[in-house]
Amino acid sequence: MDNKFLDKSAYVRVPASEVKLGMFVAELDRPWLGTPFLTQGFVVSSLTEVKKLRELCNFVYVEKVGRRWSGKQDPFAKPVVNTATNAFTSVKSDTGIFNQSQERKPSLVATLDTRTPHLATSTFFVEHVRARRIYLASRKVMAALLTQARNENRVDLIKAKSLVGAFTQSILRHPDPLLWMTHIKDQGKYLLEHCLHVSILAVNFGRLLRLEEKDILKLGLQGLLADLGMIRLPLELLGKAEKLSAEELHLMNSHPVLGRNLLLNSEEGARFATEAVINHHERLDRKGYPRGINAGTLSQTSRMISIIDAYDAMTSPRIYAHEQSPLEALQQIYRHRGKQFDEELALEFIHAIGPYPPGNLVELKNGCVAVVLTSGPKQRQLPMLSVLLDDQKQPLQQPEILDLVALESTGQASELKIGRVLKNGEFGIDLLDYPASVLFPDRLSDSGE
Repeated sequence: MDNKFLDKSAYVRVPASEVKLGMFVAELDRPWLGTPFLTQGFVVSSLTEVKKLRELCNFVYVEKVGRRWSGKQDPFAKPVVNTATNAFTSVKSDTGIFNQSQERKPSLVATLDTRTPHLATSTFFVEHVRARRIYLASRKVMAALLTQARNENRVDLIKAKSLVGAFTQSILRHPDPLLWMTHIKDQGKYLLEHCLHVSILAVNFGRLLRLEEKDILKLGLQGLLADLGMIRLPLELLGKAEKLSAEELHLMNSHPVLGRNLLLNSEEGARFATEAVINHHERLDRKGYPRGINAGTLSQTSRMISIIDAYDAMTSPRIYAHEQSPLEALQQIYRHRGKQFDEELALEFIHAIGPYPPGNLVELKNGCVAVVLTSGPKQRQLPMLSVLLDDQKQPLQQPEILDLVALESTGQASELKIGRVLKNGEFGIDLLDYPASVLFPDRLSDSGE
């Protein structure tokens, strides 16, 4: 309850089960960073938001009547149809986009509880060793696939399937070690890493949505292949840092079509991915490319790849754009949900990633530098860390493992909490230089390295 803009005379505590459309939720019973709601105060304007609040919270604080934000309008909240109505009266959402729940079949999010969750069969420490080997090998395979796509305008689906199959098995054993690897960034190898990272993130999203293993594999393949068409563009265009001309932008925006054509030139088994490949830059508000098609024609798969592709692009160093932190990228996805991105899937993705995903380099409030190892689904803001540098930014003789959840429960986490997110490479830290033997040497008896 530390929101300085909250008019505390006007709120009331209500059970999360009683949250309704039109209520202005001013505060939660948990930190905002542990949820997909990134505006810290919002009008509940969709059933998706109602469902997610009820899943995550026991109670919330809402304004008694109407909307008050200390006289200031929340710039990110969606408008309520009738602001004079009592806040506990359900009102119809007006997002400017069609009502997804009415216009299409129940989504993967709505039917989530009908499927069996995938339980981890390994620990972070055991799987990290295997995940690192898989990731380093995958970079070589991806380089070969890109070379083939550029020179032969086709893709070896057997190699691609083998690569994504290894991702899938690792993610199912424990998701966080391979997600850790997606924070390895090299501007000079953007396309190679982007293809790999979108695939890994897609596999993880499929696991969280409780898809069957065969469907997770398909989703991962679609992620791997989504931007493969970019390799068919002129190399000077891919390497251009200046603003593109209208003609160059049109050519750049043709890469989904080039990717679709590449798959059509490949063996028959690759064609299943063409819909997601050509549509992953389309938007729900019809402002996407290459065709600006109607939102109702977009499959759930292409909606998922659209979110993941945007997230990895925003969090990667590109020649023409600075990388954003995971939290900044998730805020962009949150703000554009229902317009650019599918709202239900966007909220699920935001909650799945969290503000400090595995592999994130962070500076603690006491000045030390650490890398995020893993975190629990309900306490993403309190991850387990490996501290690499002391408060003078000098390397520790041996990294120290910190479990912020355990420290929070004993009241010792105050100065050890995360102060800010860093970029890979800051203070000379390259994640590729930190295998398990450096990150957590005292846990190697568990990992077998």
